[in-house]
Formats: sequence, structure tokens, C-alpha cells
Amino acid sequence: MSSRAGSAIPEPAPLVANGAWANVFLQHPRLLGPAGYVHHQAKAKPQLYSAIRNDETIATAGDIKRAMAADPARHSFEVFQTAAFSAGIVRQVEGLPTVWIEAFVNAALERVARGVTNLHQHSWVWMTDVALVYDLFFERISPADRQRMIAWLNPHLETFRDDESPFHNSCLSKILCYVRCAYATWGENPRAREFRDYTLRKLYEVDVLPVLVEFGAGGGWTECGWYQRHCVWHLVEALELARRVEGYDGFQKAPSFFYQRLAYDLAQSYPTPRADGTERFPEEGDGGDAYWWGDESVRHARTVLAQYFRGSPLARAVANQRAAGPLPAARLPNFLYEEPAEEPLPMETVPTAHLAAGVGKVYARSDWSPEATWFRFECGPYFSAHQHYDVNHFEVFRGEPLLTESGEYRWGGPHALNWYVRTIAHNSLLVHLPGESWTRMRDGGGTKTENDGGQAKRWDWVSYSLEEWKSHPEYQRGRIIAYQSRPEYLYVAGDGTAAYGPEKLRSWIRQIVFLRPHTFVIFDRVEVVKPEYEKTWLLHMQQEPEIAGHVVTVTNGPGRLTMQTLLPERASIEKAEGYGYRGVEFEAPRNHHSEFSRRWRVEVKPAEAQAEDLFLHVLSTEGVPETALIREGGEGGAGRVLCVRVGECELRFHRVGGVLSWDGRKDALTAEVELGAFERGVGGERSNVAGDEKRG
Repeated sequence: MSSRAGSAIPEPAPLVANGAWANVFLQHPRLLGPAGYVHHQAKAKPQLYSAIRNDETIATAGDIKRAMAADPARHSFEVFQTAAFSAGIVRQVEGLPTVWIEAFVNAALERVARGVTNLHQHSWVWMTDVALVYDLFFERISPADRQRMIAWLNPHLETFRDDESPFHNSCLSKILCYVRCAYATWGENPRAREFRDYTLRKLYEVDVLPVLVEFGAGGGWTECGWYQRHCVWHLVEALELARRVEGYDGFQKAPSFFYQRLAYDLAQSYPTPRADGTERFPEEGDGGDAYWWGDESVRHARTVLAQYFRGSPLARAVANQRAAGPLPAARLPNFLYEEPAEEPLPMETVPTAHLAAGVGKVYARSDWSPEATWFRFECGPYFSAHQHYDVNHFEVFRGEPLLTESGEYRWGGPHALNWYVRTIAHNSLLVHLPGESWTRMRDGGGTKTENDGGQAKRWDWVSYSLEEWKSHPEYQRGRIIAYQSRPEYLYVAGDGTAAYGPEKLRSWIRQIVFLRPHTFVIFDRVEVVKPEYEKTWLLHMQQEPEIAGHVVTVTNGPGRLTMQTLLPERASIEKAEGYGYRGVEFEAPRNHHSEFSRRWRVEVKPAEAQAEDLFLHVLSTEGVPETALIREGGEGGAGRVLCVRVGECELRFHRVGGVLSWDGRKDALTAEVELGAFERGVGGERSNVAGDEKRG
């Protein structure tokens, strides 16, 4: 596999050449590939075709309410489109009853009857619904109704201006929608090329591409984790469709982002799958832990990207991760796009830590086994309203989520805006300034907000272009200031000072050393403006923790974690259940996210009020390691703390960086950011880090 000179980005080597589907415009349907393609896939993948054929939603024309009642994992956005694609495939192979086709056509005409809209999400969903029906059942739609559909789609080019923030999930979904509208109506619609040019030339090249280039080092993107998983797949599918149909190669415009996205997608999943084999992911902002089609989107995106970069190290590692889930929506990309897998490389060839520096995300694990200890860290800018006030937040997983975010996903209301998105619901830090306020939260100010003591809201709303974003320095709320990964350990440091109001916090630097395989040392140096501004160190979990002296024990299923508080000395360590603080509760109306709610937390507070405090915690998912503070005058002395002993290791922290000693070896913990081969942005992508990066 060849690579670009001086880079670790391989040249593309897809089996399906650019423009291989160019003859799709000779007939309908176009979105299922060229003539004979569906028949070929049905023969090559008989079990998959059988599952598509037996999709019960085909006979109900994608009845959304019925499908979601039968399977809570379904999502309203994908039910109709999955049913339409499935019906189109079956019709190509063996035909469909007329009454079923008419039901799809009538459903599309119902969307048309709503009139032209400019609605967040709904507009691109309905447009996609109509474009799919137009293309998949073209011959069974009367000429008059086809013209009604086109006449309804076209004015959206002027009217539908929502969902165009390049930092937001719906912009990528809109790109896929417009690609489909263009190709579905090509030749019959005089404005089909306008859809194509608007989505690829304007939305992708002018709006989204600069964001990928600016922040895409390591394959990171600007949405919260739960939302970006499905919308990055929408972008990948749109670009793959354009590549196959007309030879437009959008991947080559940001090759490092798309290649390094493979490493990102491998790193972000929990090590232990669900009982049915499906992958699990952290929430990372708005979202939930329940299985849904967005979880499958990660696999689809990395499969298509691995096929594009066929033969490369990451593509061959991805070949280990191709198991499909049970949702009907998961079958269609497998049927249409998935090619025979390459000979896989051992997962041990993939680094066990990954930094997406532009967006400030770190993922790490002890190893690539299902029993591994997994960790993530968040310290980056603000881009999207789906993000939370969670700078310097971290999570730990082994067997089950052990340390997590808290709360239940709602967009607005008291629970969302006083708990779920706020710092109080994260493994972060509170500094209580009496009278501090949070105004005009993401519901536009409709909800009364309370003072949780957390990170500040210093912006009005999100930006709609990269240049506009750059004009708002207040978005720079957190920076990863050091990063170093070795087989024995990971070191990362984040500066969370800018996330808080300067009237209460002077400085907060969090340093974390992951001593592989199962131990973490977390050191926080916090300085507030006035000693009386109370500091609270937070930890969240699903089950009630046990507290015995300075040791906290967290369990969840097979997972177990212990935490020892070494500093502050004589700290107050208390547990609390629920979604409340300072006497006010913010309970969430129950929904499908409630089953996985994390309602317990631990609060650590200094015994005395002072301007600066040091917090030092040792966490382990394997027993309770021996620990000791080493002071001037020797271990157990009363002098100034010099370092901490954890098992056979000794750690000395500087303000940033430090020294790690073990087995006669001494390593300097860097005060810089060392980027690995799959973390460097070589297409212009920058890192959201302090100072110059040291390239490892």
C-alpha cells in the first residue's frame, strides 16, 4: 500500500472505481446502484437479502409508530427510509404487491402535502423520504405525481436554510439528503444539478470541509459523541455515493481526517460488547446508552472508509470489527456497500491510546481484549449545542460503565438545563460563587436555571461558519496541554481554567496518568479567587457506591472500581443519589433513556477553605493498590508532599508534566503534546493544544 510522501496517509485503493456507477442515470432506480447490481448482491449475500425481504415494515409502508412500538431501538428518522430501501431492493429482485407500492407513494405525497418547509431535521427527513420513493418506485408513480414531488422538492433550495451549521449533525445529514435528491431526480428535474452543486460545492466544500481541515486531526469532529456517530456516516455515505456515481472524490479533500477516523472509531467503542454482540459507546454529551441505529453507523462508516483505503494498516485492523447488529437499518449498507473483508491485522498493531487534538478528546485502553480497562478524557472547545459543560471530564469502563456522565437526555426543561448538560452531572469540578447565574440556555431562556457551581455559559449560540467561530474567543474553554502514550502508561493534562468565570476561578489543571493495565492517578491543582468559594470534586456512577474512610468502591455488573482520596487531607467524602443540589431536585420525565440512568455521585470537598487546593486520587479497576504520599523527611513524614507511590511506581507531578519511576526506570512526563502516527493532521488540521506539538 503506497502512502503520500512524508505522511502516514495511504493512497486510496477502492475495489469500486471512481465513477463505476455512472450508468445509473440510464434508468430508475439510481440509488441502488447500476442495472443488475441488486440482483448480484442478492445472490452474493442470500442471508442478508432474506433478512431484508422479511422486514415487516415493508408491508406497512414504514409505519413509524407501529415500528417504534414493536422495537424501541428504532428511530423515527430511519424507519420509513429503511422500509423504502428494503422494498426497493425486494421489488428489483422479485417484485412487490401493487398495494404496498401505492402505500409508499401515498406516504410520500403526504409529505408533499405539508408544503415547503424550513424545519430543523424534519425538512431533510421528509425530502429524503420523497426522493427515495420517487426513485425506487418511479414507474409506478403517475407523471402528474412525479411532477408534484419535483415541484415540492425544488423550492427547498431557497426556503430550507436551517441545518447548515458545519459544526452540527444535521448539516452532514442534509448533505446526504441533497445528494439523494439530485441523483434520484436527475434528467427529469431541471434543478437536480443545483441540488448536487449546493450540497457538494457549498455545504461540503465551503462549509464543512474547512472545519474538517481545521479540527480533524486524529479523525475528530465537532459534534458530541452520540450525534456524530450517525451523522459522520451520513457524510461518508454521501461522498461514497458521489464517488461511485460521478467520480467526485470528496475523501481526497481531507484524506487525513477520513483515514484517521478509522483509528478514532476503533478507539471510541467500549471494549465489552452487549450480550448480542453489538458495540457499545459512551454518551459524550447528549445521547443515551440504549442500542439504536446510530451505533451501527460507526461500523458502516469505518467499513466504507476501510474499503477506500484498502490494504492500509488501519483498514486491515478494521477487518476485525465487522459484526452486524440486528436492526433492519443495519442491513442496508451491508447489502449495498460492504465488500469482502481483507486479511485482518492483529488489533495489537493499533495504538491503545488515541488523541483527536482538534476537538480535545482522548480515548485509551489497557489492551484490545473485551476485558480491557477503557478510559476517555474531554478537554476542548465549544462547537455545538449538543455538547455539555464538561471540560476535564473523564470516564472509566471495565465490563460495564463504572464512572460516567449522569442524567437522562432531554433537550430542554429543568432536568436538561439544570442537571444533564451542566457540570454537576460530570466527573469534573464545581466552584460555588454565590449569585452566579446561567442565562439564555439552549432553549432560548425558557427555563429557570439554578447555580450548580459549574462551568460558565459565555456565548449566545453556536456559529454557522468557521470564520464566525474564530471570531468568538469565548468558545475556547479547554485545552489539552500535554499528551504522551507509552505501552506502560498514558499521560494527559488538561487546562480547564477558561471554562469557568474568571471572577471565581484563577486556575485548574488536571493531570491523569493511566498506569496500564488498570490504575489511574488523577492530580488536580485548583486555585480560586477567594478561599470561601467552595470546591467540589465530582464522580458519577450507576449503582450506589460504598465509602469506607478514604476509599470509595464502585460496582456495576462484573465491573468494580476503587478510588482512594489522598489529597486533600481530611477531605469530606460523601455520596448522593438523584438529580438535585442545594435543596432543589431536577427529576426527568421517564422515557427510554431512563433504564440506563446514572443517579449516584460522590463529592469530595476540602476540610478547610483556602485559595489553592490539590486533589490527588488513585483509581483502579483491579483491587486496591498500595499507596503512600512521600514527603520531605521521607514517607510518612509531615513535610511538603513531594510525590506519590502507587504499587511499585513513584509519581512526581510538576505544574505540567513530571517524572514517573518504576523498576529502576525513570521517564519524564512531557509538558508537551506528542502526536502518534494516526493523530497528526497532515492536511492542514490543527491541534487544540497549547504551545508547539512535539511529533512522536
